Amino acid sequence: MSDDGLPEAAWAYLRALDAELSDVPSGTAEEIVADVRAHIADALDSGRSADEVLAGLGAAPDVARQAREELGLPDQDRPERVGRTLSLVASAVGVLIAVCVSFLLPSTVPVEPIQTDAGEPGVLGRRPGIALLTLLPALVAAAPLVAPARVRAGSRLAGAIALTMFACAAGETGLYYFPLALVAWAAAFVPWAVRRGAGGRWWHVLAGGIVAMPGVLVAVASAGGSVGVGWVGAALWIAGPVAAGALCAYGFRAGYAVTALAGALVMILAMAERGFLFAAFWLFGGLYLALGAAGYAAARPADGDPATARAADGDPATSPPVDGDPAGAPGAPARPRPEPATEADPEAAAPAG
Repeated sequence: MSDDGLPEAAWAYLRALDAELSDVPSGTAEEIVADVRAHIADALDSGRSADEVLAGLGAAPDVARQAREELGLPDQDRPERVGRTLSLVASAVGVLIAVCVSFLLPSTVPVEPIQTDAGEPGVLGRRPGIALLTLLPALVAAAPLVAPARVRAGSRLAGAIALTMFACAAGETGLYYFPLALVAWAAAFVPWAVRRGAGGRWWHVLAGGIVAMPGVLVAVASAGGSVGVGWVGAALWIAGPVAAGALCAYGFRAGYAVTALAGALVMILAMAERGFLFAAFWLFGGLYLALGAAGYAAARPADGDPATARAADGDPATSPPVDGDPAGAPGAPARPRPEPATEADPEAAAPAG
């Protein structure tokens, strides 16, 4: 037994809980830990063992996660999931761009090959070499996935800066890597914003306005007679962006998913059907892809139901109880301020079975 009559296991649990609440305001964290300590003391006084009490509470990360939910604070694990998702998207975009540049750029895009001293085509003319070189930006985007946790955020920021510098300095070839730089910046910025609870409703409204803007502009141009749009064009260029923008404005992940897929499709079509506005469509598709991926990763699957949202993110410890299981059963999070058990209600003090 240690000070205050609590066993060492209980104090270790409280220290772990306090560490999990390191991002919570200190006064609030102290209150939560004090409530849990009082609950443990009362349960021990009722005759339960320390192992039973701690098992009934659940793991310290689960209790801290439940406390954040009730206090309206961001989930500590969620920013890392957002960053990992966006880093994966950036890696996929980098591979897609590498394929386009390696196999389409030398033969279909009017870019002069680099000449060696011997007059032979340089790196843009040798497909095996360019395939390796064009994959380097994808590797930069994927580096945070294998970086240690303490430097992961910094590696995302450094990668975004490096990719932006490359896109600006590589001339016409760098144009192809601007979408990758946009996704890399989303991977660096969005987890930081989620961790601090930034954004919220205004972020969805702003994103929805950006997504809907092309449809609004085409509708205005069509109404003025400067652009002729048929029924198919109206559905594709007006109704589509406006509908996706409305879904994004209301925070629906489906809207962001449609936006990201539409952006990827525009990029592919721009590469396949090159024209006078190739650069505009390529950059427009990249913006849609980055915005859609960022919104999809940051938005909860079900706004207003954080427990369901975390369960959908693959966190079984926070899945809602089923088949009548009590919320305090092992494997489910306990409330951060549980009611202390009393002698008059011994069944309430028994561990959930």
